[in-house]
Amino acid sequence: MRFIYMVSLVVSTLIVNANEVEIVEGVPYVEVEANGKTYKIERTQKADSYLTNTFALTSRPSPPFFIEPFSVSKGVETYGELEVLDFISKKKGLFIDARLANWYERSAIPGAVNIPFKYFLSDADEQEQVLKDLGGAYDKSGEWDFSKAKTILLYCNGAWCGQSPTAINALIEVGYPESKMKYYRGGMQAWQLLGLTTIVPKETK
Repeated sequence: MRFIYMVSLVVSTLIVNANEVEIVEGVPYVEVEANGKTYKIERTQKADSYLTNTFALTSRPSPPFFIEPFSVSKGVETYGELEVLDFISKKKGLFIDARLANWYERSAIPGAVNIPFKYFLSDADEQEQVLKDLGGAYDKSGEWDFSKAKTILLYCNGAWCGQSPTAINALIEVGYPESKMKYYRGGMQAWQLLGLTTIVPKETK
């Protein structure tokens, strides 16, 4: 009887700890390292989970909220959630949250750094430093040289949000290589709709 009890206990524990809702078959979660911490990105296991925050809203005034094209530019690859997970878990480049800071501070995808889209614009005081941080440098003629540019993946609030596309287009204008940029169109709304892990950056510092 004791043996049967122990077996039942082990099986029950495994059931409790198992992820019934997986990312893809055989992958219950993905670990991401950022800011000296390891985050486990998984889908929520609560069967009655629904979006109840601002991302449950489906009606947004236009302007400024129009539906963005699937592709920002032919040379910039558009990513879905699995590609995002692969990018950040394998550290393939810099993962950028291009939203304004007030959005980022409330909730973000683990591993993302906040560089607001306004910083990429030609009239922004921050643009020069941002471009240098991304691997850009002035050549002898005073033009931008992006031969050592970082590979970057940008996202914002979702398909109705123009913040990351604006940043990408601003980078294209100054000559940043399109092959070095990726665009996660689904953004925060699609990420949360799939029940994927988010963090509150202020609480992780």
